Amino acid sequence: MKKRGLLFVSLLLFFLMSGCEAVKDATDVEYTIYYSHIYTVNENLTTYPYNIDLEDSEDYRKYKGHIRNTEIEYVRYSITSNTGGGGKVDLYANFYGGPFATATKVAGPISFSAGELRGVTDVVWVNKGYFESLLSVGELSVWAVAEGTNVQLILPVELKVKLTVSPFE
Repeated sequence: MKKRGLLFVSLLLFFLMSGCEAVKDATDVEYTIYYSHIYTVNENLTTYPYNIDLEDSEDYRKYKGHIRNTEIEYVRYSITSNTGGGGKVDLYANFYGGPFATATKVAGPISFSAGELRGVTDVVWVNKGYFESLLSVGELSVWAVAEGTNVQLILPVELKVKLTVSPFE
């Protein structure tokens, strides 16, 4: 019985000394959401946007009012088909359904030579903060834009999002 009392007193002291924030941090739960999209990229053309809506995730909908942080773990791409010349591709983002004309470059350049294929590779961020700020609202649109001569690419892109949830807030 003394051991239980000592444990209870210890936990009570920990709670009082560390404050509520430490307890909230200790009870945080993390969820991961994956998205993937295959862009068909042609010379000097903007692809159709890939619209990401976190509401598609059951975990997001369940804990929407308790999300403390939305973080991009990674955006990765590969080049699985390249039948054109060399060039580069950049990724742009805007608010969900927004026009490409006001989109912001968020990653790139993904440079490649004629016929080059590439395995899974992390993007080089240009403006990750902007991308995450759009995602923190729950939705965004993403484009792949090519420059080069006779560019014809198949560009699969993967996105991993980590949600930190505090179920007791």
